[in-house]
Amino acid sequence: MTVLKIVKKIGISGGMLSSAKDAEASLAREEAKGLENGLPEGHPLRNEAEKQKALLGDLSGLPPGHPLIRAMQDAKARYDQQQEQKVEEQANASEVKKVQKVASDRARVAARRAEEDQAIKINVSAKVVNSGIDGALGEVRKIYKMLADNEEILNIDPLSRAKVGRLKRLLYASERGLSECKISKVVV
Repeated sequence: MTVLKIVKKIGISGGMLSSAKDAEASLAREEAKGLENGLPEGHPLRNEAEKQKALLGDLSGLPPGHPLIRAMQDAKARYDQQQEQKVEEQANASEVKKVQKVASDRARVAARRAEEDQAIKINVSAKVVNSGIDGALGEVRKIYKMLADNEEILNIDPLSRAKVGRLKRLLYASERGLSECKISKVVV
């Protein structure tokens, strides 16, 4: 396979060269102005650029690889990066606040549910214990009633009379003690 190369010769005139040079100079001026405006007020490189402008009249006269231009480009890039980081940090901070608020709301709801569950468990346990106490009180009252019904017969001899008196005091104390030990329910 043969490849044919077509070469077209273009003639370059002096006018074309001067217009290209003018375009390059205007681009250099725009870039220098952009570099100057990209640095914050009071930045040391901005002050140095002002000095060079006073000497040269314009920074576009500096060669492309001049250390001042490179330093200004680096400083502008760092400044732009810092500004972007600040914006991102502010956005992240607002997101973190939102996340923290949602997390705290969820934690508050979970804590409330845990309190309610605990209160329900306490109330169920209290109900079970209180029903046992009520059953014991019922039995104490039955014994008290049986003792009252048979007291005349049991009070015949002094020893039985003493035992009946002691049993009455025990039943009374038991009833009072059991009644005072009832567990109250928890209100949420």
